[in-house]
Amino acid sequence: MDPINQIKDNSHILGIYSSPERKIEDGLEYLRSGFEKKNEAILMITNELTKNEVRNEIMKKWKMSPKKLADLEKNSIINIKSSTEVYFSTNRIDHDKIGKQFSDITNKAIEKGKRGLRAFGDIKIFFEKGYEKYIIEFEKSFPPSFDFPMTSICAYDLDNFEKLDQQSRKILFDHHNLHLTNNLFRNIFDDSFSLNLAEHICMYYENESQSYSFVPTTNNSLIRYLGEGLQKNQLCVYLSMHNIIKDHPKIILSQIPNLKKSQEKKFMVVENSDDFYINAVCNNLKPFEDLKIQIFGKAILGNKKDIRIVCDIQNYLFTNKHFDQCIALEEWWDQTIEELNKNHGLNVSLLCLYNSNNFQNVPFKYHRYRINDIHSIVCDLEGIIHSKFDSVMNKRKSEKGEEER
Repeated sequence: MDPINQIKDNSHILGIYSSPERKIEDGLEYLRSGFEKKNEAILMITNELTKNEVRNEIMKKWKMSPKKLADLEKNSIINIKSSTEVYFSTNRIDHDKIGKQFSDITNKAIEKGKRGLRAFGDIKIFFEKGYEKYIIEFEKSFPPSFDFPMTSICAYDLDNFEKLDQQSRKILFDHHNLHLTNNLFRNIFDDSFSLNLAEHICMYYENESQSYSFVPTTNNSLIRYLGEGLQKNQLCVYLSMHNIIKDHPKIILSQIPNLKKSQEKKFMVVENSDDFYINAVCNNLKPFEDLKIQIFGKAILGNKKDIRIVCDIQNYLFTNKHFDQCIALEEWWDQTIEELNKNHGLNVSLLCLYNSNNFQNVPFKYHRYRINDIHSIVCDLEGIIHSKFDSVMNKRKSEKGEEER
């Protein structure tokens, strides 16, 4: 399936784009998918192009005749509006009026036999008019998932997004259930994708069972992630609850193709993983601090700057409703990655595994946003990125932080 079709219905999506051209290109492709493949009406809101320019793009790329487009617009199936008329049609910004526009267009779409509305809203105008604080308040009024049949991307320019303070960014992350950047659906296994920067990766997999039995499909992703690291002679650290199963680490190594004996020595298995879990439940992260020292020492002795770490302890904390302990451990990992990268010149990436079935019901569902926000990348089992606070942006943020200090 084309990855763009994997966007779930009723999603409230945060999109961040490095250029106006890419913003419009991705926005139109996203709308086209809803229109052609999901029987949805569409709404394009932007000032980057005039309405006629948007029409020309649709006719050219969607191979649509002018008459057909005109008929679809007349019947409110295709809706093209400027940011000015949607958000600033009066002297004051009317939150209720804006919300009602979305509701009315959605209702018309349903009356015409459509499943709902797919919208792309360009937010740039708020920054141009100096209303950054208002757009944050406006976003706060919407939940991460809509309770009516509308799927929407709120499109931010990277330059504008970088002007927001950390609290404003956090609000945006909390009130969107999917975060996209330029290359909407990149893959962590792409040749062009670099893990040399400090990436904190969250990978979701599906497993109905809560037992410790190993999930073959998860295994495939781990094999690839760890295999790439070992074959590049990187230090790979494996801290998994599955390590309590006899010979589990050996099974991992046996499935990595063309692995040399010398490369196997770079595979660091952390034993007594259940002790790490128990201590984390008791808010004691000293074993993890000791592990950090051990990892650093092994890297120095082996002259290794590149390190890949896999940890699923957080998943079991989450499964057993130790939500605060889970977040505390994730925050510790985040600080550790930054410390090892920034203070010691290492290149560390961490892959955290979570069972996505945990997030379907309350109270688990709410805490998903806390999990997403703390990772720089959120991807599915195949490595397709669903949420990525771009590493370049993280780098810029760090550089700005250094300047401010």
